[in-house]
Amino acid sequence: MNRHFKKYYFYFLARLLDLFGQYDKSFASYAKVIQFRTFLWDVQNRYIAAYQKSSKNAYLEIQGGIGDFLQHLPFVLKNKSAHYIVATHFEGAQLFFKALGIKIDKYYFYSNKKEYLSIRQILKKEQYSQSCPRVLFFQKSPFVSYKKIRNKQKRVIGIHRGASALGSSKTIPTTFIQDLIKQLNQMGYKIILFGTKRELSDIKISKGKDIIIACDKNIIKNLSFVHHCDLLIGSDSVFKTMASMIKIPTIVLHQNTRNNFRDRVFIKPYLKNHMMHVYKYNNFSKQEIKFALHYVLNILSIKFNSH
Repeated sequence: MNRHFKKYYFYFLARLLDLFGQYDKSFASYAKVIQFRTFLWDVQNRYIAAYQKSSKNAYLEIQGGIGDFLQHLPFVLKNKSAHYIVATHFEGAQLFFKALGIKIDKYYFYSNKKEYLSIRQILKKEQYSQSCPRVLFFQKSPFVSYKKIRNKQKRVIGIHRGASALGSSKTIPTTFIQDLIKQLNQMGYKIILFGTKRELSDIKISKGKDIIIACDKNIIKNLSFVHHCDLLIGSDSVFKTMASMIKIPTIVLHQNTRNNFRDRVFIKPYLKNHMMHVYKYNNFSKQEIKFALHYVLNILSIKFNSH
């Protein structure tokens, strides 16, 4: 049986097991569906419902970076007593979950693909663990903003050019960001620049009354700033996921490469819900910077009737 049929087989098997009240088994069967297609139909909702009616003996695995954490968070915050395993390349994971009052039973850290594959082999030997459920949207931001934005009469545009150390190729070139900021300033927008101090130092733009820098070492503080944005422009990374999850319009610029997991988990569901616009770039030549800038400004014009 190939992957395409397996996801349907296990989905309908799980539905049947639900009918007979076999929730531990249906939970395990829904977990197999998710291995093949993360957001097939209503599988995540049924997965969560089966977990709530099950014996809750399973460890729930949270794998990936902080963008993955965000999709798991709506479930985790409602189920703090569950047992969690985290496998991640995000060095601040322990501080992140501790700040949210979430107890994690085991952590595994990796810094490259080889280490990640090794950890996956370890996790396969766990007596009983399944993937933690994912949710596409927050009902409201889980991060309380530690600062207010003055003069909110102006539209606020968030910009994030960076990416994790493991996905550094996703970073948007400095020249594009500089051109974008110049245009947005001329159009009278207020800007929030998200990123690390190192990422933002490359841009060489001084902080002014209409440029706010969000580069705290505590990423929760930076994520709390996202809800101030009317729209966010970013790379394929955590801030675009945060914006989409709290239903803020998002423009994503990512490489024109095939990546089924990225597209099925972090792009297509938000495109379907009209939260996201995507520009796929090839090499960000001077010509492509012009095309990308035109694409972004055209969407802003449609959203906010800018001229």
